Amino acid sequence: MKKYFSLSFVIVLFSLIYFLGKNLNPFDPRMFDYHDDTQPARIEQFAKNITSGIIPPRMGPDLSFGLGFPIFNFYAPTAYWITTKLYLLGIPIPIAIKTSFLFAIVFSFFAMYLFLKRFFSREASMLGSTVYTSSLWFAIEIFVRGNLGEIWFLALFPLSLYILHLQSEKQSKIIFILTVIILSALFTVHNVLSLISLCIVSLYILFLPHKKQLILSLILALALSSYFLIPALFESHLTYASLVAQKTNYRDHFLCVWQIWTAPRWEFGGSGPGCSTDTMPFTLGKMHILLGFIGIVVFLSRFKHEKKQRGLFTLIMLIGIVSLFLTTYQSAFIWNMVSPIFSLFQFPWRFLVFGSFLFAFFCAYLIHTILIPFKRIITLILITIFLFTSSKFFSKPWLYSVNEYNNNLASNKYITQSGAFHMAEYLPKTADYDYWRSVENKTLVIEKPGGFQKIYKENKTSTITIDIHYFPFWQIKVNDKIIIPNKFDLLGRPIIKIEYQDKVTATYKETEIEKLGNLISLGTILFLMSILIYKPIWRKLTPILR
Repeated sequence: MKKYFSLSFVIVLFSLIYFLGKNLNPFDPRMFDYHDDTQPARIEQFAKNITSGIIPPRMGPDLSFGLGFPIFNFYAPTAYWITTKLYLLGIPIPIAIKTSFLFAIVFSFFAMYLFLKRFFSREASMLGSTVYTSSLWFAIEIFVRGNLGEIWFLALFPLSLYILHLQSEKQSKIIFILTVIILSALFTVHNVLSLISLCIVSLYILFLPHKKQLILSLILALALSSYFLIPALFESHLTYASLVAQKTNYRDHFLCVWQIWTAPRWEFGGSGPGCSTDTMPFTLGKMHILLGFIGIVVFLSRFKHEKKQRGLFTLIMLIGIVSLFLTTYQSAFIWNMVSPIFSLFQFPWRFLVFGSFLFAFFCAYLIHTILIPFKRIITLILITIFLFTSSKFFSKPWLYSVNEYNNNLASNKYITQSGAFHMAEYLPKTADYDYWRSVENKTLVIEKPGGFQKIYKENKTSTITIDIHYFPFWQIKVNDKIIIPNKFDLLGRPIIKIEYQDKVTATYKETEIEKLGNLISLGTILFLMSILIYKPIWRKLTPILR
């Protein structure tokens, strides 16, 4: 029996890679395009920080004409830690991106299987994980949107729920530490979805035993994430983030219910007002929805008999249904009631990620619950159908060779002149936003572009402009005296008056808030290491946390 299942699992895994990953083949030297064309620039700049010893990365030094852009201070980094590692191993950026997407699909399959296996049979769990990873939302995230953060969120979300279950059942220090690390990765993988996942994880813990230990894991995960979360929370007001987010009117991006069911045409455009102007799909897949919906109906019909897991299954159902509802025009009244917060989410259809999770879960529930002959054979047939029917959406026409892709989107010209304008919300407020936008794609003469330090020395009394977008992590010294500039040009460059032979340096130095975040993260790492190495700490913690 185990040999049969192991063979089936291997066959399904390789089938999944073949059907869903054929256009993500890391050995194919071609690349497709997608919405988020700043991904290569982010990876290149993230890597430049690491190779320069700037850890954690907070700035893209070459972005915005080499004036420096605080992108990584505010953009969730988990997906970039993963993808940049591939790049630093010598893999070209476009191939590293494709490989990262492929890893995320495979990782999602394993993570969802492990989670579903807590409740259902192996066959049902294998089908549910196949339904999850073959959801057309995965294809949309990769081949339409190209969103590394969201695709890795899809992988980390079920893994986080699984590890919470495992920790609640086994009082193991290794699992405790893994829980903290995995939750921390989840909370730093995507700005919006990570915030939502924090709420979901907090609710989920209430339905599990050993809540004290799980709550401690949650707190430590937030502490481990402090290097990113604290600066992102307390320094975002220094940028145009909220202003730019509010310019994207969420009311223009609601869905009609039928859009979740079907896409009249599979296009690679964008989201627009109304239901007929969208030129990108939002469907999760008809078979996925149909079997998942039947599973929900079966669960409701058996509600009184599901005493053991009734509360947990109900929570999963409500999270999925509420999330799907929040994508539709009918939910506008809820968005309007909390618009100051929800406006930062920008696109209601982001909540579709939890719809994919919902239908996969209850598809597994359906196969586990119903009594039919030849269930294993039927399950394998269903898996094959899901993979085959979804595979045509997991592709996109090739547009570039690796060299063409790098020249277009990872070149010095793109990074310095265009990249920052596609993530404009992180422009420091010292610059005039409208003027800065007006110089997009223009060639500006910057005396000292790029880098983490700029040095100026004049042989006369003069006024100089320091070539940086000023942000508090720049430390400016005139000779050995630190000064805080109060005069800037329209690009947010400090204007400094200096005397004969004064030496001016502008050096990247983390702010006190950023140092505090780093210190909390480092302290958490040391605490976790002490638990691992020094056994008495865990022995003392265990009885308290039961």
